[in-house]
Amino acid sequence: MRRISGWLWAILGLGLSVPALPATAEVSALVQLTPARVMPLAEHLWAYGTVEFAPEGGRTLSLEAESLVSQVLVANGQRVHQGEALLRVAPSINDQLQLQQAQIGVRFALTDQQRLESLRARQLATNAQVQVARQTLAKAEATLSDLRARLKMLQAGVVRSPIDGVVETVSVHQGDLVAAGQPLLRLSTGSALRILLGVEPEDLPRVKVGDAVRLRPVYGDQFPLSGKIQQIYWQIDPKTRLAQVVVPMAATASLLPGAMVRAQIILGHQKSLAIPDSAVLQQGGRSYCFVDVHGKAQQRWIETGWREAGWIAVSKGLQAGEMVVSLGNYELRDGMALRVAGKS
Repeated sequence: MRRISGWLWAILGLGLSVPALPATAEVSALVQLTPARVMPLAEHLWAYGTVEFAPEGGRTLSLEAESLVSQVLVANGQRVHQGEALLRVAPSINDQLQLQQAQIGVRFALTDQQRLESLRARQLATNAQVQVARQTLAKAEATLSDLRARLKMLQAGVVRSPIDGVVETVSVHQGDLVAAGQPLLRLSTGSALRILLGVEPEDLPRVKVGDAVRLRPVYGDQFPLSGKIQQIYWQIDPKTRLAQVVVPMAATASLLPGAMVRAQIILGHQKSLAIPDSAVLQQGGRSYCFVDVHGKAQQRWIETGWREAGWIAVSKGLQAGEMVVSLGNYELRDGMALRVAGKS
């Protein structure tokens, strides 16, 4: 300090002037401004769902008699052609016993009818007795004919595909004893799909049949698909705790049954105050933007809503016409001077 003070006094004694230090320049930021404006925006709801075959495009196969599955020849998702073997089956022991009993019943009824007709010829039996015997024989023959018809496919030993399509589900395994009418497997034509979307119960009243839906598979970079809600299931799935809506979709290579999709349900358009997406910043889970107030950046906390085509709805914190910083806002601080792009 003594050396510095002596230096200053020497300068003053010689009558020299001390040069003035330059003033600190004000810090400013180059930005682009966009006015907050009222515009129609689509309110939407996000949902996730799965792809499956449309039920109306399928066929469930079963047999009319109890059967034993000796071999399963197909698996879920496999494409099959009309006439292709799907299962190998055989009549159950119970079926064989019923067939034997029906054959015995026909032989017994025929023998009894012939006996009574012989007795009537000798006037030892009445016409009424013969008529009853004939009816008994007719019933026995009908029972045998019906059983043979039900066992016809089993006698062939193979269940074949009635259509060209895709195996949707196989409900049996090798060695299974399957009751009459129990589903064996289900085929789908593969030409129609449906998407089941899970919706939170509190959001379900906002959804309507006919609402547009934009869909994109969760995995992959396929282009989004468009559809419309066809059905709403007004009940809660006990596994997911969500309600379900159905979106039909034509079969496409980018959607495979079992795939997960992310969907944007368009609930409708309404006029809202909006600003560009790029103007909105986040801090501590809250949204804010910068507003041009007399050439200075003013930080403004806002409440945002749905987005569409690069714009975001603002429900609180801004007024129409206010100029928000849409580019150059990441380095801004509250009160910083603004230099607007394109202005000298």
